[in-house]
Amino acid sequence: MTRVYFVRHAQPDPSSGNNPAFELTPTGRRDSQAVAWVLEDKGIGNIYCSEYIRTRQTLEYFSMSSHLPIKEVKGIHERVAGDWRSLSLSSYTEFIAGQWNDHSFKAPGGESFDDVKKRALPVIKELIARHEGESIALGTHGMLLGIILSAYIDDFSYADFADFVDHLPYVLRVDFEDGRYAGSSVELAVKRGYPRKYMDNGPY
Repeated sequence: MTRVYFVRHAQPDPSSGNNPAFELTPTGRRDSQAVAWVLEDKGIGNIYCSEYIRTRQTLEYFSMSSHLPIKEVKGIHERVAGDWRSLSLSSYTEFIAGQWNDHSFKAPGGESFDDVKKRALPVIKELIARHEGESIALGTHGMLLGIILSAYIDDFSYADFADFVDHLPYVLRVDFEDGRYAGSSVELAVKRGYPRKYMDNGPY
C-alpha cells in the first residue's frame, strides 16, 4: 500500500503576480505551520510539490522540521483555465461547474479535465508505484486534486469538490492498494478560501 498525503496549498495572494507565481499571504504562511504539525508524525519519507511556488511554500515548514528536501515534479500543476471570459458565462464559478459537468469542456487556450488527467495521472501513478509501502507528501492544488480524485473514485462529483474548495490549506490522506483507491481521510481543513473577487473573476 502507498499512502499519499495530498497537501492543497495554503491561502495565496492573487495580487502577487500571474497565476503560476502566486505566493502565499502572511496568513497562508502561518497556516503552513499547521501543515507541518499534522504531517510530522505520519512517517513520511519524501516530499513532492508542483512547479507552482505556493505548493512549495506550503510545505517549507514541514521540510525544515523533517529535514527532508522538497522535490519539484512537473505535470501536476493546476488546471490552466484559458480565456474563459470569451465564453458566454456569468462568472468563473459557472465556468468551473461547466467543466465538472463535461470533462471535455474547456476555454480557448485552456485545459479540460480530460487534458489534465492525461498529463497528471501518469505522474501520480508513477509516484504511487515508486513508493509502494511508503508514505509521501504531495503539494497540490484544489482543482487538480478534485480531478485526480474523480479519476480514482467513480462517484466523486462537483458536490464533493465543493466540500473542500474553500479550504486552504487542506490535507487529505489517500491510500492506494495495488494502484487503486483504498480509502481516504481528511487530516486538516482550514477554511480560508480565495478572495471572492478571484472566484467571481477567475485567474488574472
